Order: sequence, then C-alpha cells, then structure tokens
Amino acid sequence: MEFLTQVLSVLLMLAILSSLIIVHECGHFLVARFFGFQTPVFGFGLPFGPYITVGKAFETEFRIHACLLGGYVAIPELGDESRQDMEAYGVAVLPASGMIEGEALSKEATAAPSEPHIVTTDAEIPIEAPHAASKDNPYGVELKPFRKFPIWQRALVAFAGVGFNIIFAYLIMVTMILVIGEPVPETYAAGTFKSNPIALNAGIKKGDRIVSLDKQPVKSSDEIITYFTSHKNTPVVVQIERDKKPMDISMTPNADGKVGMALDTKAARYERVNRPFLEVLIIAYQKVADLTRMMVDALCKLPVGIMNQILHLGKPPVAGEPGIQDVHGILAVIYIGKDIAQQDWNQLFTFTILISMDLAILNLLPWPALDGGHLAFMAYEAIFRKPVGEKAHGEIVRWGFMSLLVLMAVIMVNDVTALVQGKLDIRKKDKDTHQEQKVTPAAPEQK
Repeated sequence: MEFLTQVLSVLLMLAILSSLIIVHECGHFLVARFFGFQTPVFGFGLPFGPYITVGKAFETEFRIHACLLGGYVAIPELGDESRQDMEAYGVAVLPASGMIEGEALSKEATAAPSEPHIVTTDAEIPIEAPHAASKDNPYGVELKPFRKFPIWQRALVAFAGVGFNIIFAYLIMVTMILVIGEPVPETYAAGTFKSNPIALNAGIKKGDRIVSLDKQPVKSSDEIITYFTSHKNTPVVVQIERDKKPMDISMTPNADGKVGMALDTKAARYERVNRPFLEVLIIAYQKVADLTRMMVDALCKLPVGIMNQILHLGKPPVAGEPGIQDVHGILAVIYIGKDIAQQDWNQLFTFTILISMDLAILNLLPWPALDGGHLAFMAYEAIFRKPVGEKAHGEIVRWGFMSLLVLMAVIMVNDVTALVQGKLDIRKKDKDTHQEQKVTPAAPEQK
C-alpha cells in the first residue's frame, strides 16, 4: 500500500510540473496569437523523439511527445534565437537567401536579414534530433508570409510565460485560502545542542511549540532567529506550548545571539478566512509576495556562496551559507514533493506556488535560451536601435546553451548525491532535527 502511495505521489508531482510548464507555454501561445504571431506548433512534452499529432486549430499543430515532462511553442516571428534552434525543429534555413526552405518571406522580413526567423522554446535540455519536415511545409502546417513585429509586442510575447506562471501561482493561493483556509505557520523546537546548552539547560524539549518571545507572537523560525540575534546577552522569556499546556521558559542568548536550539517551521493548521472577497485577494497577494521575496533573497545569496567556495577551494563551506551543492533540479523537486504529498496533501498548494514562482524567477534571468535572455537581446535592440549581429547572437546563444548543459550536469549530480545521502528525505529530517543547519550550534562558551 505504501509503495502504491509513493507511485501515485510521484505521478502527481510529474503532473504538477508538466502542468506548470504547459501554463508557461500557454502564456507565450495566447499572447502571440493575440498579436498575430504565427504559432505553427504547440508541443506537449520535450521536443525530441517521436510524437503524435492530436489535432490542428488556430493554425497550430498540437503534438504530444514521448517525454511528457515539459512543453514548447514554436513562434518563428519572435526573432531572438539562433538559426540552429530553428533547424532542430526541422526548419531548414538558407543563410544566403534569408529564406526558410520552401517558404518565401515577405518584403518586410527580407529587409532585415540580420534578424533570423526562429523558433522559441523554454525546454531546458538539448534537442537531440530534428523532426522530419518536408521542403514545402517544414512545420507541418501552412505558414503565412512573415511579419515584422515591434519590440514591445515581441517583449510581451517573451514575458507572457513568466506572467502566466505568476498569475497561476496567485490564483492557486486565492483558491487555497478560500477552500482550505489561510496557512498558519507554527515553529517547533526540533532539538537542542550540547555544544551550546543554553536551551537545553533552560528546559526546552524537542516538540515544544514556540508561541511568543517576551509576549510578542512569533510564527516562523526566521522571526525567532532575528529576535534572539537582536537580544544578545539579554534575558528572553520564551512562551511555549507543551502537550497543549502553556509554559514560560527564560533563557539568555550568548554573544552570537544563539541559544543552541534547532527550529522547524511548518504549516500545521489552516484557518478559515471569513472576510470579504477583496480582502482575500489582498491577503493572497501579500502571501505570494512574501514567498517571492524569500526566494529572491535565497537566489541572490547563492552566487555569493558559490564564489566563496571557488575562492576558498578545498575548504569546507561556511555553515548555513548556500553553495553549488544546494542547486537542485527536477529530481529533487519530485522527491521532496512526493514526501510532502504523503504527509499533508494540503501543503501541495504552497509547494506548487513555490515551483510556479521559481519557474518565473529563473526564466527572467538574462541568460540565453531563457525568457530573460530574449528580453536582454530586445533591450539591446531598443537601446541601440538595431539587433545584435547575427554572428555575435549565435555565439552568445551557443555558449549559453553549453553553460546550461554544464549546469544541468551539476544539478543532476547534486540531486543523485543528495538522494543517496538521504538529504532529500524530509521525513527523515523531521526525525533528525532537519533544520539543524538553520540554527547552528554556537561555539562552547568560555568559562
């Protein structure tokens, strides 16, 4: 029975990931159709290997690929990727004539040979083999003469995927608040450290719920850490709840603002929101904004941590500082999501919001092959009133793809290593004070 539950949890996570990627691609597709861009192919799955055509509508062929984890939409008039990408979809480009094989271009298109007509995709893995295509119809659907679109329209098409992920995350938050209520985070003592026995000597036990500090209510571990840090060598009265009974425990943080206590924050309960719908919308916005701010802060700390690792090569990473070992991918997301689904299905709402916002944030990075890379090329074109040279553009995209391949290899190694070492097992971490790294034990006090 447990095995069946795990299989269903994995399938659910795969469905969630695929849905979020399809939502992203639907953003590109719908905005492109609104402005009149051609969208010859909308693919469900990653664009390589065999596929089947399920139908044609809106001058678009809808395909289902063998690898269902992902999606893409072909927008040949977006004009901000390399010729190699277009050829990978089975589109033969004739460099000398500025034509797609078998399809004459309009006068507007041929007037700007430095801007190739391309296919855009948000797939994060290399395309291994081109699809079969005829000379007369490389996409498998009839193409119209190409049009030249202004930068602002192309920018909106490129940003639409990110925008849809943000909107989708917000709608999930609204739905969660209306259906199951507002998540109320609660923080528990996950353990104490003998190396810094302040909390241990004060009487803190594993499982105590931290209610308030000096009668100031606290919910998250970050709030507790911040309060202790700002009250170094100052007595603090900790209000806890043990076996549903309130207790007051006094302790004094050391000179580093630590008390030797590991913390674990979780959404243990949900409170129904009996407020006007407009207030619910505002609450949902604030919660999504808070989650996004937290993710952006963590992302900004990551390059600093990686740089410190490089500069101090051979030395162990600083406790609590993120590094290259903390960069994870789909395997880690699926595994963690599986555990969350088995513990509390309600938490999948928040987990899905986090993944959706993560897709939005990462796709906005100004890196080739990501939406942010497309927007960066358009920003250059808007500032200098001309597109990046085709040769320079191709080189940037090529090296961008190569760097993504290297990053993917690192992510895969990290995921497998963490899986083997049990670092992704949140259930095990719950038993072993899984946030020990968040509140690290302070050095023993000098007598």
